[in-house]
Amino acid sequence: MGKVGITIKKIRKIKGMSQKQVYSGIVSRSFANRFESGSNDIQSEKLFKILNNLAVTPNEFQFINNDYELPLVEKLIKDVYVMYNNHSFSALAKWISKHKKEEGNQEKYVVAYAEILLFTFDHATVPVTKSMNVLIEHLLEEKTWTLQEMRMVKMLIPIFANKKDGHLSIKDLTNKFEQNCQNYLVNERDPFHISDELVSFYSILFQNFLNKRDYLNAQRVYNNFSSVQNSYLTLEGKILLKFWLAIYGLYFGNFDKAEKDIVKLQEMQNLFPNEFELNMNSVLTVRRKDAVYYRQSIGK
Repeated sequence: MGKVGITIKKIRKIKGMSQKQVYSGIVSRSFANRFESGSNDIQSEKLFKILNNLAVTPNEFQFINNDYELPLVEKLIKDVYVMYNNHSFSALAKWISKHKKEEGNQEKYVVAYAEILLFTFDHATVPVTKSMNVLIEHLLEEKTWTLQEMRMVKMLIPIFANKKDGHLSIKDLTNKFEQNCQNYLVNERDPFHISDELVSFYSILFQNFLNKRDYLNAQRVYNNFSSVQNSYLTLEGKILLKFWLAIYGLYFGNFDKAEKDIVKLQEMQNLFPNEFELNMNSVLTVRRKDAVYYRQSIGK
C-alpha cells in the first residue's frame, strides 16, 4: 500500500487539477508539497475534504492506494462467492483449510462466513466452529454493523435458529438488521443498495422457517417482504423480491399464478445469466416440491 499523499498527487495529476484547487482552505502550500512527497501525514477530516475536491470516494481512493486491488476482506469474500456460486465445494473446503491458519481477524471472519456457506448448502444443522464463534461474538458485541458485516450476518440465521443459550433470538437479529439498514437510507435514497441486502436477509429467514416446517412464521415473513421500499431496489433486487413473493405464493397463495410469475422472472434472469447470485432453477426445484407436499398435508 502506497503513501497517502503520493496517491493523492497521482489522482490530482490524472484529473489535471492544481494544488490550489485541491488543497485551498484545507492545508498550506508547503504542507501540501510535503504531503505529496510522502513526508507528511494528514488528519482524516482534512483527507475527506481533499477527496471531496477530487470527486473521489474513500472506497475508490483505498482501491487506488492499494495498487488497484480490493481490500483484503473484500477480495477474500469475492473468492469465496466465486467458488460457492459455481458449486466448487471441494475447492471451497480447501480454501477454508488453508486460511484457517491465518491469524488476522479479517481472515477469521471470512473463514467463518465460508464455513457457514459450505455447511448450510446441504446440512440441516450447522456445527458451530471456533472461527464461527469469533464472528458471532464480534457481531453480538457491536451495536452497529458496517455494510460488510451486514452482508455476513444474514448467513448466521441458521445458527441463531438453533442456538439455545438465549443470547440473541431470530427476532432480535432481524430487528437489529433492520435498524442497521435504516442507518444507510439517506434522504429517501439508498446509495449503498442496502435494500437489496434486506431482501436477501428476509429470503434466508423465509427459507429457514420453511426448512424447519415452521409454516406459521414463514407466512409472517410476507409482511417483511412487503415492507421493502420497491423504489430503493436495484433491478436484481426487484426481480429477487418478486421471485420470493412468488415462492411464497406456491405455499400460501395462488399456486398457478405463482408458477406463471416465476417463469417470467426466469426468462428475465436468462437474459443476464452472469448477473444474478441466486440460481432460481435450483431454488424452484426444491421449493415447488416442498410446497406441493405442504398443500397436500393441509388438504389444500
